[in-house]
Amino acid sequence: MSNVSKQQYNSAKLWQIGLFALNNTATNVIMSIMTYLAIFSQNILGIAAVTIGVVITSMRIFDGITDPIIGYMIDKTETKFGKYRPFMLVGNIILLITVYLIFGVVPNLSKSMRFPVLLGIYVIYIIGYTFQTACTKAAQASLTNDPKQRPLFTIFDSIYNSILFSVSALVITSILPPMFADGYENGLLNPEMWKMAAIIFGGTSFVMTILAIIGISGRDKKEFYGVGSAANQVKFKDYWPIIKSNRAIQMLVIAASTDKLASTLANATKMYLFGNVLMNISLQGEMSVITTPVTIIITIIGVRYASKLGQKKAFVAGTWLSMAMLFAMIIIQPFDNVSMTNINLNTILFLSITILQGAFAGISGNIVIPMIADCADYETYRTGKFVPGMMGTLFSFIDKLISSFSSTLLGVGLAIIGMANAVIVPNTPADTKFFWLIMTCMYIVPIFGHIASIIAMKFYPLDAAKMAEVQSGLNSIKEKQGA
Repeated sequence: MSNVSKQQYNSAKLWQIGLFALNNTATNVIMSIMTYLAIFSQNILGIAAVTIGVVITSMRIFDGITDPIIGYMIDKTETKFGKYRPFMLVGNIILLITVYLIFGVVPNLSKSMRFPVLLGIYVIYIIGYTFQTACTKAAQASLTNDPKQRPLFTIFDSIYNSILFSVSALVITSILPPMFADGYENGLLNPEMWKMAAIIFGGTSFVMTILAIIGISGRDKKEFYGVGSAANQVKFKDYWPIIKSNRAIQMLVIAASTDKLASTLANATKMYLFGNVLMNISLQGEMSVITTPVTIIITIIGVRYASKLGQKKAFVAGTWLSMAMLFAMIIIQPFDNVSMTNINLNTILFLSITILQGAFAGISGNIVIPMIADCADYETYRTGKFVPGMMGTLFSFIDKLISSFSSTLLGVGLAIIGMANAVIVPNTPADTKFFWLIMTCMYIVPIFGHIASIIAMKFYPLDAAKMAEVQSGLNSIKEKQGA
């Protein structure tokens, strides 16, 4: 790294990185309510969890068509509003409308109409989600190419998302249910609660998107697109040779998507863990007071490590540490009498392991986004083609394709133990079969996801030394073009 001149880097201002990171948070706000879709569909719409799980997975076939097309559109787009900002804004508007329709309108339809209407809305939702999430990944290559700055996105992203997921869990499980409990065994069974949640989460997402657009506006310019050439000559037929030859994006996709499958499955199951194993559904939100600051501290330490030794090493370290915590939880099983009001040994063990595991997994999970920018730079270095849109949508497609199986896995698991059409009421004890289904989804599947990630990283070529070589090569190309 010392042999590479600092003058070669297009560094961003800290506030630009901080604001643009909100684009990922904006889509995660939407995702945080969509995580409850299987539960909402089963308890409110009367659609079996296994059915909605299969639908979500099947929709990825449609996603497989739209993702590369949208990525190609981003790569070929150059407007007076930039390459990324139009897709960010349009994508978020689509998300706001579709999420409100799903949670606020579909429950009012006749039971026979709910499923087909939900299916149609979900198709449109996928397009909006891809528009916006592809920009989070693609714009990294334009935001900054400084190896010391790229991991900074992870700090902001981790802080925002740690707060988001803690607050969202608090809102869904602790704040809104009592407000909508009249006439219902639990407020979570009241359709009006979910309608209000859609309005709150949608409005928050829109504000974050506007701030993210402000953050990227100064970097969404031609001079920050690859080597700054006037036109990007990539054609749609070039995508397969790029995918076939770029080992970095191949291995990153495998590593990240297997972890994403596991984490998405765990998140979908988390309400059952708190409501039917710990018998304290509100604890999920109460834990956020401790979880958020610890996650932020550990992420900052991980990013400092990444800035010095490279993002690859930080990813691997976070994965190993997270896996150790998962093993600890399976072995110890500290689930009895866990309470924030009556602290005991099980409470301390459960909180410590859960918080540390989430924080360590957050290091590897959050640092993936700037690693995609490394893969895009690597492709420009190899072939001269600037294709961050393709890299972002390729990653998004496979990531969503694999992670979408989480809903199917949970639905099939519930069907196998005879609970496919059951209304699962919070704070009622799980029987043995349900308990081990929850353990498998929460801890065992994530262990296998981490193992796959560690193996993939063995073949990921972009360590700190290689990235220094890549940036030096790109700088030489720019200098020749300038001459």
